[in-house]
Amino acid sequence: MRFAHLSDLHLGIRICDVKMAEDQRFILDQIAEIIEAHKPDGVFISGDIYDRPIPPEESVEMLSNFLTRIRRAGSEIYMISGNHDSPERIDFGKELFGSAGIFIGGKYEGRVKKISRKDEYGEIDIYLLPFIKPSYVNNHLSEEERVESTDYDGAVRKALAGVSPDKEKRNIILAHQFVQGATRSDSEEVLVGFIDAISADIFEDFDYVALGHLHKRQSIKRDTLVYSGSPLKYSFKEEKNEKSVTFVELKEKGNIAISTVPLMPRREMKNLKGRFEDLMKKKSGDFVRVVLTDEIPIPFAFNKLRNSYPNILRLEYDKSKNYSELLNKNTRLKEKTPLELFDEFYLKSNGRELDGEQKKFLAEIIEEGKE
Repeated sequence: MRFAHLSDLHLGIRICDVKMAEDQRFILDQIAEIIEAHKPDGVFISGDIYDRPIPPEESVEMLSNFLTRIRRAGSEIYMISGNHDSPERIDFGKELFGSAGIFIGGKYEGRVKKISRKDEYGEIDIYLLPFIKPSYVNNHLSEEERVESTDYDGAVRKALAGVSPDKEKRNIILAHQFVQGATRSDSEEVLVGFIDAISADIFEDFDYVALGHLHKRQSIKRDTLVYSGSPLKYSFKEEKNEKSVTFVELKEKGNIAISTVPLMPRREMKNLKGRFEDLMKKKSGDFVRVVLTDEIPIPFAFNKLRNSYPNILRLEYDKSKNYSELLNKNTRLKEKTPLELFDEFYLKSNGRELDGEQKKFLAEIIEEGKE
């Protein structure tokens, strides 16, 4: 059997308060086309379907259209909740959806759901383990059995204690956790001290582990313990990461082939660095973070840069530059009056000084502020 592995759609996410809906709709259409072309038996979606527990209406509609298109292509769907999802909302209608070939593991209820499938090589058992944290598991344990509130590793072990995969069969598990040794990015939730880390050996009895939670595609400890990564870049630190759909083909026990099909976003995430004047000579429709290296800050630089970079999300100045020292080179700021400081700012912004009337008006406002 052949499966596609996805995770971390984060539908409804905003980056620097900018909606990503158009880009998410674009990439979901592309993924659907890939699914339609390759026709896998099933599609895994390993959590963080939405970016927040109560998603916007357009995100719910987007997911509905996406799942419908996959099912019409003939692929079953296996889906779990992630740490950004509401388990109860993900679980909505799960029994009804299950009868339609969409299998959901939203809320942990003391056991791990198993779906069995069969092909010419025998049976395949697919386990759906939603995002686990200690409190979720402790709700189903006696006081003596409960784990510490920071023991994520122990919590996942407890959740899987009732699972005994048949080692003669091929076993797959979907999970949404941070496995020790994996690489995080700054677009993921990070707990202090990495207390949410679990050991890879928890999954040793599973032939393929379809992980979600981390946005960079990677395998941990072995080739078959895989984070598929998010379909889009949600951080400027991901600029060089390649996004893809992971495919896994299981033949006889022990014979697993893994491949990827690249994804091409509508707009990339790019980091640009240089002098304001030089950057203004170029243009880009991608999402950009600009780092200026000018000797002094440029007035209204962000708005001016929009002319060349309409999707600029962030503007910073080179941290190696000591701007306060440059501004104080000839005279200390504290030796200047508020009126003098504003006069300098106005000159730099408008190319001319305040006139007499403006200075008089501003002086009155400053005096009123002192009262």
